[in-house]
Amino acid sequence: MNSQSRNNRPGWRRALTGTLAGGALAAAMMVSAPASQADVLDQIGARYMQGAGGGQISVFVEQSLNLRAQGFRPSQENLVALQEGYDFLPNQSRLLDALKSTVAYQRKVQMQAAMSGGGGPSVKAPAWVPPGDNNPWLGPEYDINPYD
Repeated sequence: MNSQSRNNRPGWRRALTGTLAGGALAAAMMVSAPASQADVLDQIGARYMQGAGGGQISVFVEQSLNLRAQGFRPSQENLVALQEGYDFLPNQSRLLDALKSTVAYQRKVQMQAAMSGGGGPSVKAPAWVPPGDNNPWLGPEYDINPYD
């Protein structure tokens, strides 16, 4: 009996140690996790859109935020460049270049969406039914193959 109770104690200690280590690891990952796209753009916007006369950065941040609100999100590469530019402050050259490329990418995606027209062709060909098919749902006008 004595040996069984000794075997349970190390298991309980192992479980407690594993739980504490797992919790510490999860907390460390949450603290060091990369910022999402909303966080990066919102951080930059909060820093540069306060008051009047924010300069070029505030103009590009405003454009990027407006395009994101319309559904044209920046690419993952743009987000990485924005984060690197934000980390490189007070030198604003990298952040300005990253914002320019982000807005350019968002405008390109916006133009592609406008050019596509939102879907397939506007005039669709009728479904072809072989001649002599007694389909009660289609009239005789659909007996002509539109693909010949």
